Amino acid sequence: MLLRRSTPALAALALTTGLLGAPAAASAAPDHELPFSCAEQWTGTTRAQHRPSSHAVDFNRDRDLGRLVVASTGGVVSRVEDTGDKGYGKWVRIDHPGGYSTVYAHLRVQWVVPGQFVDQGVPVGRVGATGGVTGAHLHYEQRRGSLVERPLFHQAAITYGLRTTSQNCPDVPLGGDWDGDGADDVAVFRRDVGAGTFEMYSPEQGRPSVRLGRASDLPVTGDWDGDGVTDHGVRRQAARLFLLRTADGLVARKRIGRLRDLPVTGDWDGNGTTDIGLWRPADTRFRLLRADGTFEVVRLGTRSAQPLTGDWDGNGTTDLGVFDAATATFTLRTVSADGQVTLASVLLGSGTDLPVTGDWNGDGVTDVGVWSPWTATFTLRVAPSPRAARRGATPELRAVTFGRPR
Repeated sequence: MLLRRSTPALAALALTTGLLGAPAAASAAPDHELPFSCAEQWTGTTRAQHRPSSHAVDFNRDRDLGRLVVASTGGVVSRVEDTGDKGYGKWVRIDHPGGYSTVYAHLRVQWVVPGQFVDQGVPVGRVGATGGVTGAHLHYEQRRGSLVERPLFHQAAITYGLRTTSQNCPDVPLGGDWDGDGADDVAVFRRDVGAGTFEMYSPEQGRPSVRLGRASDLPVTGDWDGDGVTDHGVRRQAARLFLLRTADGLVARKRIGRLRDLPVTGDWDGNGTTDIGLWRPADTRFRLLRADGTFEVVRLGTRSAQPLTGDWDGNGTTDLGVFDAATATFTLRTVSADGQVTLASVLLGSGTDLPVTGDWNGDGVTDVGVWSPWTATFTLRVAPSPRAARRGATPELRAVTFGRPR
């Protein structure tokens, strides 16, 4: 379904003091999918003496050692532990709204750090045989408080012993100038069957999909060749590899950073071409790759923040920012010509929304927005010009429904 509608300003929202609304409280059970990539088939079993509960699941399939384990729904990593050759071995717990949590145990490797936000479908590690086990498998739990409950996947209780196909195929919100008209539109990266697919929104006509990378890759966008049109890219965590595709179909490869780093992109030097960079949750530092191969390092945010970039002041170079899902707050960092750093805050959306940025009106200044996974609706905030703001103008909020709801 595709719908676009514009509304007048709905609420006064100043960069430093405005408020759209407090994050919505979430008490309902999260909408979980199988903790494996889109369309993979796994069999979940249990037994009466299964510890800590017969509701826990042991997942297996042929040649499962080293297979990717992904988050069954979004949340904040609360524990990353290693109990050696006993118990869970290498394991991860992710907390979700409403007092719910999930456990992923006997992992071969862990790809997340405590405090980090992970979205549904994002890798958290690989299937292993660590801890007190006799063979490789994923031990998985869904908990409410300390109680292990019978897992629900795609809103249906698991049938133990039955091979199940993963429907963990979520959309990820993005923004970009797909037609080179100077204004950004929205898009989604779909964690699809066997590959990742970029779906771009156009108010006039549909745009062809672009397939790139794997469903488990992390999507990025940017103008890699400086032609004024946004291109597509992904970062593959396991290989620490950026794959950057231009309109002619050529894909450049760049290996940088560490396995747990998250990708960011921007025009760090203002030359009209997008560069790549990283945000490291472990130390909350951006590492921006310069043309000479060195990194500019900037600390910003907390481990639970989600990194983002944009030209917040319209000076032609990309600035940094973070989004805190717990408070639905954007923190936007700018640097003046004399080196003075300014941090501004924007409150937008609810605590379950995902952030997106783009120049929605083509004025050269990047705006912020959020996307609701449950309604597939973008809420795009368009700030007034400085002159209009001095006359009392307030931000405009535009709603665009695009993508697949979860």
